[in-house]
Amino acid sequence: MADEITLPQNYPDAENPRPELSAEPVNKKPLIIGIIVAVVLVLLFGGIGVLLFYNPAAAAVLRDIFIIFLGLGVFVVILLLVMLVVITAYLVLKVNDLTQLLDREIRPVLGKLQDTTTTIGGTATFISEKAVQPVISTASMAAGVSAIFRALFKRK
Repeated sequence: MADEITLPQNYPDAENPRPELSAEPVNKKPLIIGIIVAVVLVLLFGGIGVLLFYNPAAAAVLRDIFIIFLGLGVFVVILLLVMLVVITAYLVLKVNDLTQLLDREIRPVLGKLQDTTTTIGGTATFISEKAVQPVISTASMAAGVSAIFRALFKRK
């Protein structure tokens, strides 16, 4: 039983990250639809080109309509760019105002914080010198006296 070799199992439900490498046949329906659409578009534009080539008056009218629409498109693009520049300038000014506001509000808070830390440092030093040091000295002296008494009056 221990000498048996187990082969990896195929899990049909697992999604293949590289379907182009699988042994299953590839679905060619999207490729065929894409080729048909491309051929139809080429034939459509080719037919329009031939019609316009043999009918110059219609080509001139269509050309003028396209020129008008291109002009309108350029106008819209320029208008959008101007709006983008104005909005960017407005945002830059607002960020500058916010920076100045934070500078005005945070500097006093930082000054007060520095004063508070200095006061806390002084308080800690004072407590250390006036309260903790005497307690430690007294406790160590009591421990020393206790050790002396134990050494002198040791029971054997």
